This record gives sequence, C-alpha cells and structure tokens, in this order.
Amino acid sequence: MNTLIRKAFRRNDALKKLRSFLDANEPGLVRVLYRLWDSQQKDITYREIREAILSGGLSGEYAEQWREEYTAFVMEYLYPEWLKAMNESTAAYKARFSGYVFDPMSEGVAAWTRSRAAAFVTEVTDTQIQGLRAVIERATQLGGLGVDGLSQVIRPMVGLTRDQTLSNMRYYENAIESGMKEAKAREQAIQYAERQHRYRAYNIARTELSFAYNQGSYQGVKQAQEQGYMTNPVKVWSTADDERVCPVCGTLDGMRLGIDDDFPFRTKLQEPGIRRVPPAHPSCRCAVYYEDETC
Repeated sequence: MNTLIRKAFRRNDALKKLRSFLDANEPGLVRVLYRLWDSQQKDITYREIREAILSGGLSGEYAEQWREEYTAFVMEYLYPEWLKAMNESTAAYKARFSGYVFDPMSEGVAAWTRSRAAAFVTEVTDTQIQGLRAVIERATQLGGLGVDGLSQVIRPMVGLTRDQTLSNMRYYENAIESGMKEAKAREQAIQYAERQHRYRAYNIARTELSFAYNQGSYQGVKQAQEQGYMTNPVKVWSTADDERVCPVCGTLDGMRLGIDDDFPFRTKLQEPGIRRVPPAHPSCRCAVYYEDETC
C-alpha cells in the first residue's frame, strides 16, 4: 500500500469510527436531556412565570436549582459517556500495540474531565437562565397579549438558550400579528419549542461526545508515548469532504502538527487546550489521526 493510499485510509478510518460512535450514543444522551428539561418545565408553574412577567424578573433560585441538576446529569450520565468515548477512541492502540493499556484514571484524563464538567455545568446553566430571563423581559413589553397566554408559551421554552427563546417569542408574535388566534399561535409555538429542544439536545450530545472521543484519542497517544510504543507522533486534522463542512474546519483539513501544538482556529468554546484537538465548534464532526515512525 503506497503512502498516499495508507494516509487516506487512516483519515477515513478515523472519521468513520468517530461517526459510528456518535450515531450509536447520541440518542441515549438526547433522551436523558429531554427528561431533564421536561422535569424542569414542570418544576416552574404558570403562576410563577405569570408573576415573573408582571414583576419583570425571575427568581434567582432557579439558577442554583438547575446548576445542581446539571451537575447530577454530568455525574450520572455524561461522565460515563465520556469514559466510554475515550475507551472507544483508544481501541485501535490496544489492537496495534501488544501490552498497551489505556488508563482512564490518569492525571491527564482526570484533569480534562474535571475542567470539562465545570465548564459544561456553567455554560448550560447560564445560557438557560439567560434565555428564560430574556423571554420574560420581552413578555413584559407585550402589553397587548395576555399574561396567562404568555406564561403558557414561555414554560415549554425552559431548557432553551437565549437566542432560541427569543426566536420562539418572535415566532409567536408574528403568528398573532398575521391574524392567527392566540390558542393556535400558542400551539405552534409549543411545537416549535419541541423542535428547538431536539436541536439543542443533539447539539449538546454530539459536542460532548466529540470532545471526549478526540480527547481520549489524544490522551491515548500520550500514554502510548509514556509506555514506549510511540516516539514522535504527529496529529492530522481530518474532516469530511462534503457540503456540511464549515469554512473553519475546511481550512484545517490535512493540517499536520506536533501532538501538543494548537490548531489555528477561532472558537467560542471555552476550554483549556481547546485548540489541541476537535471539536472546533458545537456539533463539529471532525477527528484527528496520528502518525508515528513506529506505526
């Protein structure tokens, strides 16, 4: 097998394994998120939302409650999925190197999971509370619409981001302005919220599993170095050549760097070492593969 064919095979194999893992494991996390958001919606009553609209503000107790619930979600569901992703991403090293062992309790893995857990809880709680506060503030400005009806529109938005809640409210307002009856407009806004929750759930699941899979592969190579199986590994960014590839990832495709070097891309994701491996952005489908003179 010549060099170009061998590299193309490794590139496609890395992508195929990542995609296969995501396809198999995203739905489970999505279902858990659905249940969590449904519970959070039921915990806040229409009366509480109505009072928040009338007073122009939302009690701060929900931020703390949701922070605790997302912390429990991480420990009970997300952390085990992270470890599963890491073990899956290092399976090739176990097959290639006789005697190789991946240690999921290593300091490198532990440091990443601690950092990612804290960042996840903060990000998801803050965006959710910002969303609810923004839409309640918007509702206080809609004097022509009934407060009771608005509370019924807003509660199904619990779990969404600020941009999503405001988009949903604009959708509802436009429906009313077009002549649609309030009951029908509310029904459609609630259905829209369901679609938004589905989008957000898959976005979270894909991003978190991609984080862990790529981080596991990276930590696995570091451990292979420590165990003497690899000497001078380099990493290569790999993305699919299709219409869904974003401009950021498209420019990175095929880029080769030292294992601890950072890829040059901008991102809104806040994470120590975020540029070391994918994802470059939420729902990123990219992977890296590693080459070494011993491979």
